[in-house]
Amino acid sequence: MLNSSSHKDSNLKSSFLYDVKPDICVYRGCPAPTVKTDSSSVEFFIEIKWNTCDDPFCVVDDENKSFLRDAKNAFDTLGQITAYAAVHLAAQFRMHVYLVFILRGTARILRWDRSGTIVTEPIHYNKSPHLVEFFRRYSKASDAMRGIDESVSTPTTAEARVARKALNIEAHIPLLKLSVPGPHGKTQYYITAPPEPTLYTPPGRATRGFTAYDIQWQRLVFLKDSWRIDLCDIMPEGQVYKILNTAKVKHVPTCLASGDISASEYHTTKTQNYVTVPWNSSSHHPETRLIPHQHYRLILDVIGQILVNFQSSREMVAAVRNGVIGKVLWIPQLDHTDVQRCSALQEAFEAGILHRDFSPGNVIIDAARIGWLIDWDLSRPCHPQYDIETPRRATRTVRPHLRHT
Repeated sequence: MLNSSSHKDSNLKSSFLYDVKPDICVYRGCPAPTVKTDSSSVEFFIEIKWNTCDDPFCVVDDENKSFLRDAKNAFDTLGQITAYAAVHLAAQFRMHVYLVFILRGTARILRWDRSGTIVTEPIHYNKSPHLVEFFRRYSKASDAMRGIDESVSTPTTAEARVARKALNIEAHIPLLKLSVPGPHGKTQYYITAPPEPTLYTPPGRATRGFTAYDIQWQRLVFLKDSWRIDLCDIMPEGQVYKILNTAKVKHVPTCLASGDISASEYHTTKTQNYVTVPWNSSSHHPETRLIPHQHYRLILDVIGQILVNFQSSREMVAAVRNGVIGKVLWIPQLDHTDVQRCSALQEAFEAGILHRDFSPGNVIIDAARIGWLIDWDLSRPCHPQYDIETPRRATRTVRPHLRHT
């Protein structure tokens, strides 16, 4: 345990907008003497407050219907510890993370995953052994129980040498080897650099993209690491790509491998399971609903930049055309425009898939400056006679006056 209250994050890959300076950083073993805060290797953070007005939590009673305090200082503290959890999850390959929040003589233990956060009751640590017991159990826990992703390993010296050259990565940057379920149940391995922490909230799909080196086929590919929504009406993205690739939909990359990462219970979120338990102070809110997520990876054969990195307005318009609009030709003899159905959205719909998440971030431009439509993880099967009023997930809106014709 190191006093890190005056030391901002030393993770060189971090592009986080805020200085991350938690009061205490807990490590396994001893970090370098000059390192106090390093989001890429920390086990968990401890944050300490002395003023009671900085407490983001309260006791639920007839006056307080929520365990979150409705005050500016409380929201500031809540934002602070949430930012610490966000950078922790983003800087490492973690399934979940812990944080200890101390206020005077009490402590709370928080557990974050991609579905939400579980917060304990206040622990009076001078009278109760629960805080010490948490430290003892954490020190004895397996890597998976701590939240460490065991599907990530270190490449061999030979693998690292070849991959570093192919990826053009400098020698001081570490490399990681990630496993992805391949065809016929065979696991495939890919080498890439560590993730770059960026600003986002912990719950959600937490999509991260990497240029990776394919060890088996000795080529560069695009690796997508995410936490897919684990609901019956959301098809895994790899299956969607299989439908689109079989239908030969243009401007959609080929999915080379995909699947859920491990059958371990820790690669699935847990927080949503505790929404209705009796001890949950929020269980009396019937509208409370948390979305389950499953750890997932896929490999694409196209590597590109997001749409906003276009080099000219012509290139931007062409990329959007490839993705959504279709190729528009002016035919003077007929005095009208002829829309050729060559857009990914149109052909995908005709193949039975509705994208539902078209945005600038989901159109990429490859090295040949061609536009591709990606991120089909929120799509759903459809039909030209599909009725938009049919039941949908609670997190999506309904426009009853719109129908497909």
